[in-house]
Amino acid sequence: MEPVKVPAMAPHSTPDVQDNPPPAASRLSFFTSQLATTIDASSIEDLCSVYHPFELLLETGNHSGLWWLDMTAPSEEDIETIARFFSLHPLTTEDIKIRETREKIELFSQYYFLSLRPPRRFETDDGVRIVSHNLYAVVFRGGVISFSSDPTLHAGHIRQRIREHSSHLLLTSDWICYALIDDIVDGFAPFIDRVETGVETVEDSVSITRPDEMGLALQRIFKLRKEVMHIRQPLHDKIDVIRSFARHCESDAPSSQVALYLSDICDHVVTMIANLDQAEQMLSRLQSKYLTQVHFDSGRMHNGIASTLNKLTILASILVPMQFITGFFGMNVKVPGKGEHTLNWWYGILGTILGLTVLFAWVAKRVGLLDR
Repeated sequence: MEPVKVPAMAPHSTPDVQDNPPPAASRLSFFTSQLATTIDASSIEDLCSVYHPFELLLETGNHSGLWWLDMTAPSEEDIETIARFFSLHPLTTEDIKIRETREKIELFSQYYFLSLRPPRRFETDDGVRIVSHNLYAVVFRGGVISFSSDPTLHAGHIRQRIREHSSHLLLTSDWICYALIDDIVDGFAPFIDRVETGVETVEDSVSITRPDEMGLALQRIFKLRKEVMHIRQPLHDKIDVIRSFARHCESDAPSSQVALYLSDICDHVVTMIANLDQAEQMLSRLQSKYLTQVHFDSGRMHNGIASTLNKLTILASILVPMQFITGFFGMNVKVPGKGEHTLNWWYGILGTILGLTVLFAWVAKRVGLLDR
């Protein structure tokens, strides 16, 4: 299903879903089971000029075979045009135009409306967050209209699956909706693998982390825990959407087989959340270990500083009396023994100094100051 390019359309490239792509130009892709190719255009007018049955679809709502219109970065005029031709409810149109962030599925008389948030890696100073504009899908009995604000690879992945399984696939609009949900959920797997790899790295480095690297290790744990939180919340929101969609499919006989696939997706989401919970518990234990080690190192450093200060205090206590005695006898006064020709006074003064030194050292030893 190689796309048929409209000559007037400017060339474009589709960035990876895990990158942060620049603002995209409007692009429409029309898939139908009646053609072996996907038709690309830059506007509804271009699409009508290239594929005339699409103009008939807009006017009458009838089309032979299943169809799927995927709109990337549509203008408000295109959204209004689609809403007018397909009689979309004003609430649906408003959600698409204002880019409603809540994930949900709403049932209307002629269609149901799906709002789902795909994963995208967004680097910040605090780490990695999972953010993106929602992907919207309006699902009719005979076709699907999907809207996305940024280029994604989900539509291409689904068309590839259709091409690979066309021989035994019962293609319906509900199946396309299921495939969108499945591909979006699968997109979270690389982020969870990244978290699990980061947890293993931090766990392996616990015993070899140096004291001066503890701050970096704690910062890494903090970023991983924030990443777990930003991944887990969108996954939790998808469980209710998937279960609501499954109940709709169970009540519709042609879509009962899709309900089985949705049950598998729900189990997959629950498994992902369980893995994230396990990673969160491991990060919590590792953080406690690092904080305990930091507390122990801080206490040991404090004790070392206190011991050094005690010894300096003892040394000062010994030197101050010595300086007092030498300074006392160094004053411009009559020195004792000045007129004598012996060294008795000198030895007496020196002995007094040494005696006081020994006395202060013995007192410090007795009170245990030298042992700290």
